[in-house]
Amino acid sequence: MSHTPLGEICVSLGLLTPAEVSGVLERMASPGCSGMRFGEVALDIGVLDDAGLSRALAQQFRLNLVPDDRVEKLQIAPEVLSLVSAGLMRERLLIPTFLEPEKRVLSLLTADPTDITALRQVQAATQASRLRLFIASKSALRRLVDRLVPQTADGEAEGATSRLAEQRDLDPDQPLSILVEPDAGMAAALRRLEALEGGEAEVVADPEAVAALLGPDRQVRLFYRRAHARQLDPFLAGWRRTCAGLRLCPVDAFGLTGRSAVPDDRARAFFLQLTEFLLLAGESRQMDARARVRRTTRLANALAEEMDLRPEDRDAVNIAALFCDVDELSLISGMLDSRDEGRRFALAMTVLRQFDPPWDIDSLLSGVERRLAGQEGPGRDVRVEILYTARSAVRAAVVDGGDPVQALGVEAARHDARVLRSLAQVLRRQGLRHQVAAGGGGSSAVIVAEREAAVLTALEARLGAAGFDVIVASDGEQAAQLARNLVPAAIVANLRLPRKDGLSLLLELRRHDNTRHIPVLLITDKGGGAKDVARGLELGAEDVLEKPIHPDVVVAKLRRAIARRPTTTVGITGVLSDLSLVDLLQTLTLGGKTAVVQVSGIADPGAIQVREGQIVAAQHGRRTGEEALYSLAVLTEGRFDVRFDDSGADNIHGQAEFLLLEALRRRDESRAATE
Repeated sequence: MSHTPLGEICVSLGLLTPAEVSGVLERMASPGCSGMRFGEVALDIGVLDDAGLSRALAQQFRLNLVPDDRVEKLQIAPEVLSLVSAGLMRERLLIPTFLEPEKRVLSLLTADPTDITALRQVQAATQASRLRLFIASKSALRRLVDRLVPQTADGEAEGATSRLAEQRDLDPDQPLSILVEPDAGMAAALRRLEALEGGEAEVVADPEAVAALLGPDRQVRLFYRRAHARQLDPFLAGWRRTCAGLRLCPVDAFGLTGRSAVPDDRARAFFLQLTEFLLLAGESRQMDARARVRRTTRLANALAEEMDLRPEDRDAVNIAALFCDVDELSLISGMLDSRDEGRRFALAMTVLRQFDPPWDIDSLLSGVERRLAGQEGPGRDVRVEILYTARSAVRAAVVDGGDPVQALGVEAARHDARVLRSLAQVLRRQGLRHQVAAGGGGSSAVIVAEREAAVLTALEARLGAAGFDVIVASDGEQAAQLARNLVPAAIVANLRLPRKDGLSLLLELRRHDNTRHIPVLLITDKGGGAKDVARGLELGAEDVLEKPIHPDVVVAKLRRAIARRPTTTVGITGVLSDLSLVDLLQTLTLGGKTAVVQVSGIADPGAIQVREGQIVAAQHGRRTGEEALYSLAVLTEGRFDVRFDDSGADNIHGQAEFLLLEALRRRDESRAATE
């Protein structure tokens, strides 16, 4: 395989000028540099630094670059470090980071992907079927080796195998607890927790290392996560033969209370959604303002994720987006007086300052204010640009799947080009999700007309999470107009709406050919009476629910009603860079769809069958079942084609929720390994 010359890559990355490349080539031709490579000479004469060389090598060999700050924070399990000799790690800077036990694929950090001799030594020593290489700078790898592999008198790694060796000499009568955690990061965290708590459990990342801890007369409790049960199945028989006193203890999670720790991203999402709910729950009049606040927040959040902002910056953008138009909400604007009426976002700042936010929201909103006033051009702060673009896009009525540049018109020139490109990507992805949710034809929109703001907000949140495109109507007349214009998938309406009540709305819909087929779910206040229920059902309502209602019940009834629509043969085609396979499958399963997803444009094409919201079959090259599903889930390139039909035999029998959680974990793990 030919590679682009390193000098050419350095020029394209802006690391060297053409003149500097010529200087390096001239130096290489001199007698004193005989046998030296381009990168070595560039470092030697000082025109290229260590970090720049690693960037260029990563691009030349199409490998993933691990930045120095990430290398500094790496925690590698001793069992993995012990796979490679200390000599190879120190002399050739080859650091093992993770071993996939089933496939024997070893992830390896290196500064020199051309060191074939050393790479073959590592592969032979570890019996790895394949090496997955990642590039890092030499200086970062030397610091990592110094931290993780202290030098001893005989030159071998200290600490990599000592704990396992010591464990063999423990009193065999002493009961032993072993925690098997194949996730190297989790295993490292558990070891730190054990050390802090003074525990005596042995934490093992590699299942093959468990046998060294067992003995024929030892009493052993072996804990493992149920999610890893299949991964450990091949070892169980051997462990039982070695240790008659082995007791297997599967658990849902390792934690101080026996419950899973809540990941930071889930905690953030919960509190942001709760803040949005509380902010909008009291707004029953300004429906347009509600919709703008929700839409701006959604777009800003999606843009922050698309542009890979740091978690703390994403939080700041989300909070700022949620509050930047708070002055339009009647409840909040009536509660507080802003002290600085000359500022566009004075009320938002007044509200937020009371709670001393840990982010500098003032500077973000001030930046947006300057952008709106034309006092600054694009590009100074990407967070400000995200807020400015999301706000402008909502006011320009940019639709999912639409072209933001076209919608913004001449104003597009005032926006940061990077943010506009990311916005186009976000809109394509959301458009695809709505197409999938609609089953390839028709609409995924659901019109909700409800008088009580708290009920409306709860329905908005739950229906949106279920994959519906929620459109809020302030009264029955607006709901009827929206229905005529949009022909939604369904309507949820209160019986006691202003301007046109729910029964009148239902009657009007049934009079017109293009709206008579729309399922309508009516909601009546508590104690509304049997007459209202009977009248609604007689007029053709899907159902009449009495408050208090549960949003999950509404979702289930809507899905059942929409599923009775005539099936469509319209397929959906897209690329995985626009909508990942996990996101696509989540949309299909949430909607209770039946479909075949074909994946092409890759070395081994694949297919996944979803039936009534359950993943029932998968095939990827020679792989079948769950293994095929997970191998497809990590793909980032290729095309997908969705056909809404049923074909083939089942080879997967797990619940979709758990299958997708595992697929998501593997996808995230794969992405983290490549970052």
